[in-house]
Amino acid sequence: MEWQTDSRLTRRMVLALALALLGYAALLGPVVWLLPPAGALVVCGVLLAILGGLVLEADRLAYLATRAVAIERDDHPELFDTVERLARQADLPRPPVAVIPSDEPNAMSAGTGNRTVVCVTLGLLKELDDEQLEAVLAHELAHVKNGDSSVLTVAGFPATVALAMLSTALEGMNGWAIVLGYFGAAVALAILSLPLLLVSLPGTLVLSRYREYAADRGAVAITGKPVALAEALAELHGLSKPPQEDMRSMAGFNAFCIVPSPSLGLPGTHPPTHMRIRKLRELAAELERPA
Repeated sequence: MEWQTDSRLTRRMVLALALALLGYAALLGPVVWLLPPAGALVVCGVLLAILGGLVLEADRLAYLATRAVAIERDDHPELFDTVERLARQADLPRPPVAVIPSDEPNAMSAGTGNRTVVCVTLGLLKELDDEQLEAVLAHELAHVKNGDSSVLTVAGFPATVALAMLSTALEGMNGWAIVLGYFGAAVALAILSLPLLLVSLPGTLVLSRYREYAADRGAVAITGKPVALAEALAELHGLSKPPQEDMRSMAGFNAFCIVPSPSLGLPGTHPPTHMRIRKLRELAAELERPA
């Protein structure tokens, strides 16, 4: 199976970027309307700098939020070499690779351009066999090759930050918060997160579900092994469980993960796993047919 450009994915990426720009304009609109021109210019400049920083530094924020650690060959030689080999097969420069110290098996790619990082959890390395792990890594590299990781970062990373803020705020809204006097701060954090969430929600949802199907097909084009990816998805879906406390900071990254983590996150960011598996099985049957 050869790599094919997906025109439907391209249209969705363009629409996601357009919706993101509209959302950012909606966020800045009240500032321009209410403040005098000089003040509006300053505030808009600051807000745009913050939004730009969130997007351009998305890889650093991903490291920070998930406690991911960038690796070199000496750290995880098999993982490093597999990503390097698959990147060559996909005609890509090898992206940065990081490991997340969590037992929850998952993988994701986030960032823009050559700073898009591929992250896997320790749980993923423990639970999947070599072929399944290769298929998952190929799926993440397909996101990089398609460019949708970069687009989702631009369109949806404010929502990622907002969900991380909201998760932190909800953790703070408990009895101890009232006793210690920081309940109000938690409420304020939750309120501040809502505008960021609302402006980037449409662009995220337009792109996030379809891009998973596209990356599944892209992984097959890279490895030629649709059954391995189908088995990996079934394994990851079966192992899915409520996250431990230390994984709640990953809540906002649900849209970037290969399977949705059962934590606080946007609903509807992934197609049903059984549908993805069915399409992969159909693709396997198609590849097995005589030419």
